[in-house]
Amino acid sequence: MDGLVLVEKSGRETVREYAYRILYQNIMDLHLVPGTAMSEQEFSAVLSVSRTPVREAFISLAQKGLLDVLPQRGTFVSKIDTEQISEFRFLRVTLEKAIVELACQVFTDEWREKLLVCLQEQGPLVEKKDSNAFFKYDNKMHKILYDGCSKSHIWQIIQDSNLDYLRARVLNVTAAKEQMHILYAQHQAIVEAILRRDVQRGVEVMADHINKVVGDVATLKKEYPDYFK
Repeated sequence: MDGLVLVEKSGRETVREYAYRILYQNIMDLHLVPGTAMSEQEFSAVLSVSRTPVREAFISLAQKGLLDVLPQRGTFVSKIDTEQISEFRFLRVTLEKAIVELACQVFTDEWREKLLVCLQEQGPLVEKKDSNAFFKYDNKMHKILYDGCSKSHIWQIIQDSNLDYLRARVLNVTAAKEQMHILYAQHQAIVEAILRRDVQRGVEVMADHINKVVGDVATLKKEYPDYFK
């Protein structure tokens, strides 16, 4: 498990929750790339915990589709499913065009300020080419849109169901640092449209922003064929 990133256990976490969090975050951040062989024994030793909570974490991650358990072969980080990405893109475009339209109409000054601050915080990350931090702020910006429109539960549903889409986006930003400049420019245009309450412009840019992943995945499949189904 070379490249595994570890953080300290929270005082309120159970050992199982801790093992799950470490594995989940490393898979989603692509420190454990698709196709990586996973060992309960090895991971238990790395965390200095027993195998039972690790086994439970493996089961939960397999249920989410992030681990593939192959009889007589072993357990592996699942490969990214391009069909799932294509299907989820349809959902994201539909929802986010609606959410940016709503944000243009109902965002209060408080939420407009939160959105602007989030955008301003992204700029230095682009200059430093900090792809991991930038991606987290990308998600934060979209979350602000949903929270500010009183649609927080919908955002959580999206986060729980688009794991391959998210991994593809992380790979895209990590593999090609210039992608951050493109995404940041789109973020700027989205925020500007909301501040101006320009529904048409906001919807257009948001559609381009979400649809971009499809073309990017086609390129990524050629560069990283072993990462995709």
